Amino acid sequence: MRKILYTIALLFACTFINAQEKLIKFGKPDPKELELKDCDFDKGAPIYCLADVGVVRYNINENSVNIETDRRRKFIVFKESGIANADVKISYQSKDGYESIVNIKGYVYNKDPDGKITITELSRKDIYNKVIDENTSEISFAMPNVKVGSVFEYEYKLYKKTYSNINSWYFQHSYPVKYSAYNLIIPSYFDFKYQIIRRQDITVKNSSYADGNWYIMHNIPSLQGEPYMAAVNDFLQRVDFNLTTFNPPGEAPVHIGETWDNITDGFLKYNDLGGQLSKNVKHPEELDNIVSACKTDLEKTKAIYDYVQKNMNWNGDYEMGSLQKGGIKAAWDKKQGSTADINLLLLNLLRDYKIKASPLLVSTRDNGSIYVTYPSMDAFNATMVYVRVDSTNYVLNAADKYNPFGQVPYEVQFTKGLICDKAHSGWVNIFDISKKLRTAETLVLNIDKSGKIFGNGEMDYFDYAKNQNLKRYKDNKLKSFLSTAKGITLQVDSLEVKDENDEKGPLEVKVDYSGGVRSTGDYLLVPYNLFSGMTSNPFTAENRQTSIDFGFLQSYTITGYINFADNFTLEGMPKNIIMRNLDSSILIKRIFQKLGDSSIAFRLNIDFLRPIYSREEYPDIKAFYKQLFKLLDEQIVLKRKNNLATRK
Repeated sequence: MRKILYTIALLFACTFINAQEKLIKFGKPDPKELELKDCDFDKGAPIYCLADVGVVRYNINENSVNIETDRRRKFIVFKESGIANADVKISYQSKDGYESIVNIKGYVYNKDPDGKITITELSRKDIYNKVIDENTSEISFAMPNVKVGSVFEYEYKLYKKTYSNINSWYFQHSYPVKYSAYNLIIPSYFDFKYQIIRRQDITVKNSSYADGNWYIMHNIPSLQGEPYMAAVNDFLQRVDFNLTTFNPPGEAPVHIGETWDNITDGFLKYNDLGGQLSKNVKHPEELDNIVSACKTDLEKTKAIYDYVQKNMNWNGDYEMGSLQKGGIKAAWDKKQGSTADINLLLLNLLRDYKIKASPLLVSTRDNGSIYVTYPSMDAFNATMVYVRVDSTNYVLNAADKYNPFGQVPYEVQFTKGLICDKAHSGWVNIFDISKKLRTAETLVLNIDKSGKIFGNGEMDYFDYAKNQNLKRYKDNKLKSFLSTAKGITLQVDSLEVKDENDEKGPLEVKVDYSGGVRSTGDYLLVPYNLFSGMTSNPFTAENRQTSIDFGFLQSYTITGYINFADNFTLEGMPKNIIMRNLDSSILIKRIFQKLGDSSIAFRLNIDFLRPIYSREEYPDIKAFYKQLFKLLDEQIVLKRKNNLATRK
């Protein structure tokens, strides 16, 4: 065994040296790089990563196994906004010395007006190490003398006290990367599996001197936020690793990799996670009285959910376990906690009142998709509650003040969850197509003789539209949201909200408004698209790297009445139309009707029958949205009658 390990150690050194041959020696400037003015495959980027190289090796002795990672990164700055990237921050898990970072070095290269290259070295005194929380610390340093045109590079070594938890390697970032290479060197008796998330070519080749692979990608464009984009992590090109088996020479294989079964077992075993379910949480007398008055399990479940939702305040953190000192009992006393604190508390209370409930591990939409074929605890970021009552499944998140009992929490609609329970565990698809983002709007718009407008609107917000707008209302943002319109000066003079506590009905919002419309000569141009929130087309980019995730099925109904003074005449109004996209998953129907000499009515229906569209479908969505917003931007045209005709 020792001989094998010694051989591996020698090969590690050779492999790292070989990797360095691909780049100019660290600390030496490349004059050609300093001549660059732009990234040729991602024009206009403020900063360009010239190289990002990582080499991972095992350091094994009789007492421990550590993973060592050597990292080297090199950049050139093209714009002022790119200079911020020279302020480097590297977080690591410092609790119990699990990770540590050493051997930090850096250089900055500049070329002065006469062509002379200057080199500035990062000083050790400018490297800082601070504690972020009880689990995490951060290394930070500012590369010196960085300006537009500078090339800077830095390197460091990361130690990790583990043999199985190898970090994913990200080829793609918020800036373009010319060359990204990752060399994972593993002992011959370790078996790994990996998955690659990519949209462009990648080279995977064996290491020259040891077991393991090089993973190499070239010319990776930046990934920026895109409208209705799901989690960034779903689309960043990368490679993920998972240790599956340890095969010691002459001994039976040891299966040590993550499986969904041992992830479930681990969740239930750890004190911060499933261990919280055995805590003796004190029942408030008020809750005991409420539950004792319930006649069915469904009534009990709803009552307990409502009580926890009302009395607990979410601190904004998504967690899988209760990380605060004292666990869920402390959170209960403080009436505040993370999603895990609140939902594990809910779960504890449900079980105390004899309701069968289980922890449900989930990945919220912002965290990313779960790959069922690739078991990993890192796939999840929150714990919710799964309850089955009277043959109906319920997913509960009492941390969300605006989500009523019986409605799938919006952040996990159309996702998957892993039930963790000794009696029953497994996957559940989380969706409810009966719940939509649904809005029904009726508006009256009046135009007086001077061309000024005034009127009122009534909006009924159902399901997820109710969640969104109730939150806007509580945050004092609903009035400004409704005041946003195109082609019109709109002021909401009064706003009334009704039925905010009615879980079954819609959120009713009534507004009175006034303002003015655009005019040109004797003509008034009157928009009809008011209060819908659809004021600008989100899909105008030529290309798209990510899928489109609306999050919900959607339905909009707008009914309107436009009345104008008798000194105006109707010159034109939008045509009646029915329109649908290629697969008929988006339907639009618009009807305009003249009611008299000074009044018209219209009805607009827009229905989205799918929540997600792939990036390959983007050209169709883009073309359809262009037509959609062309329709929404059309106007009623009124002409002012001349004075002579008016006197007659």
